Amino acid sequence: MKIDKDKPLPDHTKLDYDECCAKLILEELFPERYSELTLADKPDLQGDGVGIEVTIANNQNMEEARNNWVKAYNCDNAVQKARYIERMAQLDVRYTGGVQGWPGFAPTFDLTRKAVESKIGKLKKGGYKSFPQYELFVFTDTWYCDSVVSAAKTFLFDENVSRYFKTVYVLSKGADLHIFETQEKYHRNIIIDNAEQSDRNIRARRMVEEGEED
Repeated sequence: MKIDKDKPLPDHTKLDYDECCAKLILEELFPERYSELTLADKPDLQGDGVGIEVTIANNQNMEEARNNWVKAYNCDNAVQKARYIERMAQLDVRYTGGVQGWPGFAPTFDLTRKAVESKIGKLKKGGYKSFPQYELFVFTDTWYCDSVVSAAKTFLFDENVSRYFKTVYVLSKGADLHIFETQEKYHRNIIIDNAEQSDRNIRARRMVEEGEED
């Protein structure tokens, strides 16, 4: 499949964009820990002695609405564009064009908790390549304010999580990276430079585009 470089990525591609982003972030921010990660399946990223799952912890309706907004904004077909806008309305989001307004939500840990529990459930079912250690990388639009970080520590530092994922990375709002070492019960926060992360996002998209050409 040939990807138009001026259009949004298709819904289904050989390489997953978020997995490519996670790979670049981990390799470049923690080179001593991840020399080279391979994009694979079960788990999504595979390295030397470590397997890393990648997931998204966002409101599904807002994810769909955002996807339809991107498609509507970049669509030249008036009939198709109207369908995207109509679907947004069904999801309680009014299309406002290039400067899109979005409904506000009070930040909570609930979406991240559900995403982590889902991944633990899949790991329990088996079918994953065996690694001495598994980790998890979570993308979320949730603002990780102090109360959310506190809830995250309570949940992620519990044995019900630490026995499955030794490290949980949470990338909040695209550049606010939280690292939870679940067994050591240790948390730290890295604010990634926006320009640096934007460059990574561009390179992740390029990886997806090149993956379609292989």
